[in-house]
Amino acid sequence: MPSFDRAPPLSLPVRYFLAAAFWLLPLAASLLRTDGDYPSLSLLLPLHLLALGVLGNAMLGALLQMVAVVSGVPCLRPTWWRLGVWSLWQLATASLCWGFYQGLAPPWLQLASVLFALLAAAMAGLLYGLWRSPAADGSSRGLRLALGLLLVTLLLGLSMLAVLGWGRPWPLLSLLPLHRLAAQGWVLLLVMAVAQVIAPMFLLTPAYPAWWQRHGATLWLLALLAGAAGLQWQPQWPWWWLAWLPLALFAVLSLRLLRASRRPQEWLLPYWWLAFALLAVLAALLPLLMWQGAAPWLARALAWCLLGGFALTLVVGMLYRIVPFLLWLHLKNAAPPRHRVPALHAFVPETAARHSWRALLLLQPLAALWVWQPQLGWPLALALLGLLALLLRHFVAAARQYHTARRALPT
Repeated sequence: MPSFDRAPPLSLPVRYFLAAAFWLLPLAASLLRTDGDYPSLSLLLPLHLLALGVLGNAMLGALLQMVAVVSGVPCLRPTWWRLGVWSLWQLATASLCWGFYQGLAPPWLQLASVLFALLAAAMAGLLYGLWRSPAADGSSRGLRLALGLLLVTLLLGLSMLAVLGWGRPWPLLSLLPLHRLAAQGWVLLLVMAVAQVIAPMFLLTPAYPAWWQRHGATLWLLALLAGAAGLQWQPQWPWWWLAWLPLALFAVLSLRLLRASRRPQEWLLPYWWLAFALLAVLAALLPLLMWQGAAPWLARALAWCLLGGFALTLVVGMLYRIVPFLLWLHLKNAAPPRHRVPALHAFVPETAARHSWRALLLLQPLAALWVWQPQLGWPLALALLGLLALLLRHFVAAARQYHTARRALPT
């Protein structure tokens, strides 16, 4: 079970969560000029704004929290992670995406490569500390593998930047599918690790099967490695089906657990239903690669189902659960004994979380329209701006409630 007394300072994860929300603004703007071909710059730009800006910030904040409270790795330099790593991540993402926007402008790609190299060094240090942790539960094993794949994703991205920005004669078309596989792997492994803790704790579902907790993350990693090896051996063969099997199994297991929740009225449950339904759609679409190849509409559909559908839905839902919980926890720890602090729903009421779930539900048909006709990205862009407005409104109100309760504490 998590030990929240080891949690990092409140400002550390909240800073990442806040940045994740603000990256929705340039993401929405980028959807106004996509032509939809893959791997064209007009599609790579929104994909990286979503993967690095929105999801990357949110998942890094969650990762730093989970590493401390689940795996027992203390945050020894919170200021470095709160200011240094956070700033590097925003600057690296902005440099890379501006380089894409400027048509692969070498100076911006070179700057991005230097910044991402510093981030890779920071992630390697965190991975070293996590690997030395004695924690042997399924979540800790998943966190180790997820962080390892994040580091691999950064290194493969740096290799491609060395080609595009510095002119190194390396095989770009061989690096691209490996980078994509590693990025997908780190997202899914982190979700697997988090789900083993969050689903039984907040959704009151049964625990994931013991065999899945022991071997699920390893199975997914082995499938990714086999797919990557196959792509290098015979690039024209459909090796994607290897990654399809554990992904489909994870979706089915999770949907079955959600059906067995002992709290069916829980507002977070619809977020998880929507997210894992989209993961099931992704698992159903992957075999089409065997017949359709890299069809532009299929590439867009797969990217949205994983990043904009599955991952974004889970991230928004968990923000509405984690942020009020962290505010309440830090307030309770600062309060003297027997002093009553506001309840969780005082920070973010259930109605607020349900409004954002409806906004995410609206995103899906608009995303399907964008998948089919990428020049019609403006409805999806407007919906993302609406989601941003909801997030800012609700979490600014939560911050005000926290500061009001903090000032009311007896001295």
